[in-house]
Amino acid sequence: MVPPARYLAPAPPIAYRDCGMQKLALVLVLAMASGLSVGCADKRITLKYQPPGTLEPMAPSQTITIYNFNDRRGEEGDGDPARVGGIYGGYGNRLSKVLTEGPFMPTFVNALADGFKARGLTVTVIPQLYTPTSPRPGTILTGDLKNFSAEARYTNSAHISSIVRIYSPDGTMLLEKELSERVRSDHGGGGGVLTDVKDLERIMNETLEKFVQRIVTDPDITARLSGR
Repeated sequence: MVPPARYLAPAPPIAYRDCGMQKLALVLVLAMASGLSVGCADKRITLKYQPPGTLEPMAPSQTITIYNFNDRRGEEGDGDPARVGGIYGGYGNRLSKVLTEGPFMPTFVNALADGFKARGLTVTVIPQLYTPTSPRPGTILTGDLKNFSAEARYTNSAHISSIVRIYSPDGTMLLEKELSERVRSDHGGGGGVLTDVKDLERIMNETLEKFVQRIVTDPDITARLSGR
């Protein structure tokens, strides 16, 4: 007895199969793009400064005025007063910006003021750039900020550097000195979009504390502010 013939459905046309694969590939690409867009969103940190208790008093006590520093960070700053770094891929490509909730300059100059107050000085902060026609109530401290960033590359690190300038009440420049402070994280790096933003926040604030300490205890700065 001859068995009945089995019915085999015809294979879909090649064009139909190709179309189906294209749709699947498109869905996968869109899903990956969506994930990357979330991962590459700008990251925000909270910039804060913990004033020291007391430091060695500066004698004789002086009155100083601190002006905003000129932002000379170039491409690192991106012209954004809230930008304080970035997260980068293995080829140096920027994946995300690191931002503070608002402009970082007020936190920076007020941290300097708190540091000098801890040394017994009377400090006034004027939140604007210094010019030759600016008011000079006492000795002036200002300068150029060259670096102020927390970055995730092969390691996580934070760096602040500036040229500090001191002017006498009559406008004469008494001192120009470059200072720098860098902190590298011991919690790894190279995480790309998976970078621990809290680690960047931690080392940025640690660097700020150390940099302020460096400025307010620098022997040359101390000498000029003490009238020596």
